[in-house]
Amino acid sequence: MQDHPDADAAAIAEKPRDSRSQADIGGKVNAIIDAAEAAAEEMRQKARGEAREIMRQAEQQAAVRIEELTREAALDRAEADQYARDMREAADSYGTQHRRGAEEEARRMLADAEAKAVELRETAQRKAEQIERDVGERHQTLKREARMLEERRQRVLESLRDLAAQLQDALVEPAQNAPHDEALVDALNVERRR
Repeated sequence: MQDHPDADAAAIAEKPRDSRSQADIGGKVNAIIDAAEAAAEEMRQKARGEAREIMRQAEQQAAVRIEELTREAALDRAEADQYARDMREAADSYGTQHRRGAEEEARRMLADAEAKAVELRETAQRKAEQIERDVGERHQTLKREARMLEERRQRVLESLRDLAAQLQDALVEPAQNAPHDEALVDALNVERRR
């Protein structure tokens, strides 16, 4: 027979809530990691898009410059051949340098985005590990508290049994002298009622 059915029911109800709490934390940790990875992927895509745009602009600028230089060469026929060769080489060199610069900038931006993604992932992982440690510590604390409460309940129950035995012993002597008080002794006898 249970002496404290409410306390036992609360302890039973606490177990599923604790496991639900751990499942919720696991879900939140996974959501943080997924969000960090999604942010990293978005940063990579953005860096690639910006790199493509820089390349496109560089090629447009190089094409415009080549066109300008070709028009100028057509105006001066006498110097056209030499001038056109020199200008083409200059335009090619400019385009190559600009393209190299754009490619280097794109590589740098991509490396920065990847470094940020790694940093975000590591931060999320550290937070997840801290949450797991906190949950574990809280779980251990709750187990210790539950154990202490159970021990206290046992001590209180033993004290109540001792008190009931003392009351029964105290009421046995007058009960032998006064049979009309027998109902009171039966009412106070906790052991018999179980």
